[in-house]
Amino acid sequence: VRVYQKDSKGGILFAGEDRIDHTPKGEEVSIHIGNAFDVVAEHKQTDYKHVDTHTWEFEYEVTLRNHKDAPIVVQVNEPIGGDWEMLSSSYKYTKTAAFAAQFNVPVAKDGTAVLKYRVRAKW
Repeated sequence: VRVYQKDSKGGILFAGEDRIDHTPKGEEVSIHIGNAFDVVAEHKQTDYKHVDTHTWEFEYEVTLRNHKDAPIVVQVNEPIGGDWEMLSSSYKYTKTAAFAAQFNVPVAKDGTAVLKYRVRAKW
């Protein structure tokens, strides 16, 4: 599979390529077409709290920098262990699996966006 996109002047730009195996009809296919070298993410844990014997709270901050000449939306997929609940987040999230949350974070052209979220987890 080869993927192309329009550049800032309307021309066609090769974005990347990948191979796919045999896939049954109606199933999803994932392709990896490359890494965005002009989008940078920094992930750090900013707080940790032991609430009781089986409960912890964690707070994280994900800083996204966009060096492209156009605004983008970055899909941030965060693994979260245990039986968890989101206590707060600076962007709306979707629980995509029992152990995962997904955020869609808009980042302005040549801009920075910061995703902050706090989770309570029980094991």
